[in-house]
Amino acid sequence: MDRRLPLGEPGVGGVMSPDNGMKRLVREAHRRSLWQVMILYLGASWAVLEAADHVIQRFEMPDWAYGTAVLLLLIGFPIVMATAIVQEGVRGRDGPGSREARAKAGPSAGGSSAGSGEAPGSLDALETLDSAASPTTGGLSAIRPATGEPGTVHRLFTWRNAVLGGVAAFGLWGVIATGLLLSTNDQRSAVGGTDDRRDDGLKAIAVLPFDNLSADADNAYFADGIHEDVLTQLSKIADLTVISRTSVLPYRTTEKSLRQIADELGVGSILEGSVRRAGDNVRITAQLIDAETDQHLWADNFDRGLTAASVFAIQTEIARQIAEALRATLSPEEETRIAHVPTTDLTAYDLYIRGREAYQRYLTDDNEEAIRLFKEAISSDPGYAEPFAGLADAYDQRVQLFGYPIEWADSAEALARHAIDLDPRVATGYKALAFSMTMRGRERAALEAALEAIARDPNHYAAVNNAGFSYERLGQYDEAIRWYKRAARLNPLAFAALNKVTAYALLGEEDIARRAYAEAADVEAALFRRTNYGIMLELYTRDPSAALQRSNAGRAELWDVPVFLAFDAAARTAAGDLEGARESAERAFELSPGASLEIVFYDLQTRLGYAMMRTGDEAEGQALLADRAAAIRSHLAAGADRPGLFWELAAIHAALGEPEEAVRLATQAREAGFQPANGYLEIEPMMASVRDDPRIVAMFEESRREIEEQRRRVEAEEIQAGLR
Repeated sequence: MDRRLPLGEPGVGGVMSPDNGMKRLVREAHRRSLWQVMILYLGASWAVLEAADHVIQRFEMPDWAYGTAVLLLLIGFPIVMATAIVQEGVRGRDGPGSREARAKAGPSAGGSSAGSGEAPGSLDALETLDSAASPTTGGLSAIRPATGEPGTVHRLFTWRNAVLGGVAAFGLWGVIATGLLLSTNDQRSAVGGTDDRRDDGLKAIAVLPFDNLSADADNAYFADGIHEDVLTQLSKIADLTVISRTSVLPYRTTEKSLRQIADELGVGSILEGSVRRAGDNVRITAQLIDAETDQHLWADNFDRGLTAASVFAIQTEIARQIAEALRATLSPEEETRIAHVPTTDLTAYDLYIRGREAYQRYLTDDNEEAIRLFKEAISSDPGYAEPFAGLADAYDQRVQLFGYPIEWADSAEALARHAIDLDPRVATGYKALAFSMTMRGRERAALEAALEAIARDPNHYAAVNNAGFSYERLGQYDEAIRWYKRAARLNPLAFAALNKVTAYALLGEEDIARRAYAEAADVEAALFRRTNYGIMLELYTRDPSAALQRSNAGRAELWDVPVFLAFDAAARTAAGDLEGARESAERAFELSPGASLEIVFYDLQTRLGYAMMRTGDEAEGQALLADRAAAIRSHLAAGADRPGLFWELAAIHAALGEPEEAVRLATQAREAGFQPANGYLEIEPMMASVRDDPRIVAMFEESRREIEEQRRRVEAEEIQAGLR
């Protein structure tokens, strides 16, 4: 009888049916415990990846570290499965129940003979991948060397080798990652904890100034307005880090490559664009570029009729498409904010962006021009909130920079609140309110308003910086540093980088403060601002002689700048040059009568009154101090809560020879959170008559302990972040 199997049946020379073959493969997988091995491997891989993710997050390793760990586990999977097959084959062949063992034991052991009826074409008969015992057969499990003990088998696919290989692979991963981490830490530690650039990748974006392609060059302001509004729309998305307009403006005419710009600003992507305005039409083009690869991530053209609604619609569409291109999360609230149309009046919008441009030059004449333009925008559309907020800011600048009396800050507050009432969805009203609050000494209200602005626009540089400023005035220097770092991240080329200098100095981190000051050498072109921060740095680190040297270096050039003169008076007072302090203070008031210039904790009027008392005009000086004391009490009665106001009032009473009142007010200042142990107040002369009072000594000691706790928190955070 012909026992040969017909074509299609399993057997030698035959073909297994798909169903039977699959069943046999599944049975074989069960027999060799491959399912258990697979589950164990996947479980172990999950544990390894969880541990790797924790290490990567803890030490802020680069993104490739996690990807490399995944790749190693993927490579390991087929190796482990092959090892499982090989080891089961070895166990099945050489173990007590194997055919080889049964053959050696003979028929009595229950082994089947060649004629036992076992189908020669079955999977058991076909042998596994490891069945060969010599290289020539192509087997995987055993390679017999040309030399060595007869019968010795050296197996590559063993559990021992698999485990050791995995350990070695992840050991190499750890060595490479650690080496890169240490290298990165070395670079970061060189800046002493002041490098705030987070690795946001492509989600960190710089919007370069848009080109004006209009035939009329006077339309450049319109291109600038579109540029700023697109930037503002993007900044409302919390998942993005958007560099402030101040830091991108210097690149308007630069010859630098996109890669260079991105490196300087710490971004991964750059948006370029242009605006062409012709009659009743506008064309806006934009393209998003990966700065590292120079690849276009997104580009589009928008041709619309020139209406306010169409302009805002284009800005919204650009923001949406960029968020999609960068895979940024866009919350429903953010979607609502970027879709919001603040006005349908093109004339009002046009006047507003003109006013905003003038305001941002921070010069007296430009500030007055901004006020005029904001008022015209309000006349054109009384329901348009942003011109009210702009007018509030301009009024506050009158007080802060241009010597107007404090009453203008009251008007600013009313305007800011009206802007919020008109449109509580936009950040500008809250930012303006914070400005007016801090001008009137209401620091906690200022902080609250700044945080409200940030909630609506997480990348609002001015609001973020102002939050840091409020925390500093409230004596919370560690919080101030956190916000100043964020502000410097958003605006790398602005004076937020210098705010970090004073915050670190106040915290007692003199070395870091000095390195931060050196790093900010090219940050701010305005000499008076950099000189002022240099003076503060020396005063906060108890070196009045060095402060005087810095002041002397800029005095001739800055003799007509009231803000600098106030700093100069502070430096000279601390250094004992009271004649010079008086001269500078009088010059500042001559340039800006009635100016409210609070510099290094004390108002300029306080310094002038003290200098006059000590240089021969005691009665006139006392009158000035009494007048300033009355103004401070009026502010406090009106709701001012800045702790430094209590301390300034205490210093005035100490200078006037009223020690008990001075100590009482100093105690109130300390209870409000004031930090007297800030360097400068340990050397300034106005409190000299009460500095040895045990109650004042106790305040300084308590303040030192509190500042040290803050310093340790910042240190721990920066070590954890790899900044030290």
